Amino acid sequence: MKLSVLIKVLITLVLVAYPFIVYVGIQTVPPSFIGLLLMVLLALRFGVLRAQERRLQWPILLVFLVYALIATLLRSEKFLLFYPVMVNLVLFAVFVSSLRNEESILLRLVRARGVKISVYGPSYLSRLTAVWAGFFLLNAAVAAWTTTQPLATWTLYNGLIAYLLVAMMIAIEWLFRIQYKKHRGI
Repeated sequence: MKLSVLIKVLITLVLVAYPFIVYVGIQTVPPSFIGLLLMVLLALRFGVLRAQERRLQWPILLVFLVYALIATLLRSEKFLLFYPVMVNLVLFAVFVSSLRNEESILLRLVRARGVKISVYGPSYLSRLTAVWAGFFLLNAAVAAWTTTQPLATWTLYNGLIAYLLVAMMIAIEWLFRIQYKKHRGI
């Protein structure tokens, strides 16, 4: 495995564990340290991207780097809790904005993998993109609500329940797609 792939995997795992890092970190280190850690992880993530990935992802990474910088400068525990909200809002924006293009983001991803798509595929993937956008918006709202709750509730939702909901959405879509393929194909 290449070093850049290993670094990407490790950074992704740490970012997925962010709620638990915050939960433990808020009790043991200054909030600015957690913000600084987030900045370093995001900068490393950007550093290991291929040139094509950088062109596509730099605006999103810039948003998160600015967020991490503000979190570091504000030294606010409360501000650190809004990272999952930001992630979901950025995903919502990416998915919704892709619906205005000729190809939705999911259609582009499927085509980039070289998967053969039936005539029904683009409309199916466009609707699926809209469903995911709605999911991300709803998840952002719940994540925002959890910032007003005890830290344990915030950690439970953003560190476990939200991931289980994503897995559930993937499983439901997979089961639905099997039935859809039987009747129309993708």
